[in-house]
Amino acid sequence: MYIQNSNILSVNTDIIVNSAHPSLIAGSGISGIIHRAAGPELERYAKPLGPLNPGEAVITPALNLNAKYIIHTICPRYMDGQRGEAEQLASAYSSALAYFKQTSDAKSIAFVSMGTGVYKWPLELAAEIAVRELMKSEFDETVICVMDEQTRDAYRTAKTLMVGN
Repeated sequence: MYIQNSNILSVNTDIIVNSAHPSLIAGSGISGIIHRAAGPELERYAKPLGPLNPGEAVITPALNLNAKYIIHTICPRYMDGQRGEAEQLASAYSSALAYFKQTSDAKSIAFVSMGTGVYKWPLELAAEIAVRELMKSEFDETVICVMDEQTRDAYRTAKTLMVGN
């Protein structure tokens, strides 16, 4: 698992993972950015596959992106940590990683720091859950794309703690 300070759209992987709106429409944040870059066809592919529940994932072609596929997964909103949110966030990562067996032409996958924006996840907790799940990846290359030093540090710390255990 690699931590890379980059925009997910500029990373060179076969699959990018979209932290999607449950209805699989463009939405705001990274989902909207990915939809705009992929083109209007993406919503036509994705929307009939929804709605999804937190932790679930579906796959579509990447269309105008450098990747081959987009996996759309649903993160739960963080409320208080007492409503199964951690299990649902872990499932969002593991559901995306499960596509390894269905995409024999894909050897690499990239994620963003899911849930840490509008879904209000505490960064350190989200990083710990992400790293724990991403360390299980069967892909040849698994990348987490971060956009700032604080986020990169949180993921590095989580990875160091995980590898040390």
